[in-house]
Amino acid sequence: MQYTQPTSSHNKTKPSQIFEQMPEKEAGMYGDKSFTAMMWSKVVTVQLVNRLGHDVLFQDVDLVWYKNPLEFFHDKTNPLHDFDILFQDDGARSLRYAPYSANTGFYYVRNNDKTKFLFRSLLYLGDMVLSMTSHQQALGALLDEHSSLTGLRVKTLSGLDFPGGYHYHRKKEIEPMRDIVEGRHVPYIFHMSWTTNKKNKLLFLKQMGLWYTNTLCENGGGVGAAKISKEESTMESSCCSAEPLVSCHYSDKPSVKECKDSPKARSIDAKGKPFWK
Repeated sequence: MQYTQPTSSHNKTKPSQIFEQMPEKEAGMYGDKSFTAMMWSKVVTVQLVNRLGHDVLFQDVDLVWYKNPLEFFHDKTNPLHDFDILFQDDGARSLRYAPYSANTGFYYVRNNDKTKFLFRSLLYLGDMVLSMTSHQQALGALLDEHSSLTGLRVKTLSGLDFPGGYHYHRKKEIEPMRDIVEGRHVPYIFHMSWTTNKKNKLLFLKQMGLWYTNTLCENGGGVGAAKISKEESTMESSCCSAEPLVSCHYSDKPSVKECKDSPKARSIDAKGKPFWK
C-alpha cells in the first residue's frame, strides 16, 4: 500500500529553528523552550524503530510499571489487539486534543503501512510541532486525519488500567486512586503527567511509593555518583533501591501511606482536600 506524503504549510520557519540541538537540562515547566525542543527526539525515536519494521512501546521517563503492559498489547485474545495504535487517555477534553485525547507519553504502535505513513508524516511536520510547543497536539491532528485517509485504527485506553496525572489530580477520580494505593486494583502503569515540572513529579512519585532512586543519584548523579561511592559498586547498587522510597509531601494528594501531617499543595491545587480522612 502506497500513500502520497503531504507537505507542511508552516514554510516560514527556518530549518535551523527546527530542533537543531537538544537541551541538556530538564524543562522548567510544560511547554517551555526546553520542553518543546525535546519533542523532536520523541518523534524521531518512534519513527526510526517503526520504519525498521518493529512494533514500538513508547513511554516517558515519569512512568512506572505495576504490571508488564506488553502482555496486554501482545495478547491476541485481547479485543484491542486489532488496533493499529493505542494511547493512554490524557484526560483533557478540550478541542486541542480532540477527538482521541491521546497522551503521547505512553502509547503502543503496531508496525504496518498505516503506522509507517503516520510517523513519516509527523516527521516531516517538525515546524508544526515547534509552533504547537508539543508533538501531542500535532500527532492528535494526524490521528484524526489518518483514521479517515488510510483507515488507521486508533484506541484510547481505559484510565482505570492506565492512569496518569489526570486521575491523580482530579477529585472526581479520587476513588480509583484510592483503590490503587490500598491495593484493591492493580493497574498496568502509572504516568505522572499533568504535573508542572520535575520537582513536583518526584514529590508525587515518592508519596505514591513509586520512587526507587537513592538520594545520591537523584539529581542526575548516575555513573558519577557510583564512581565516588565509598565502596566499590555499580551504578545499579549505588543508585537503585529494591524497595520503594516513600516520603510524605502533601496531605491533599494521593499517597500510599497517611500523610495527614503534611501541608496542602496550595500552589498546585488551591481547592485540594485531604486524601486521607
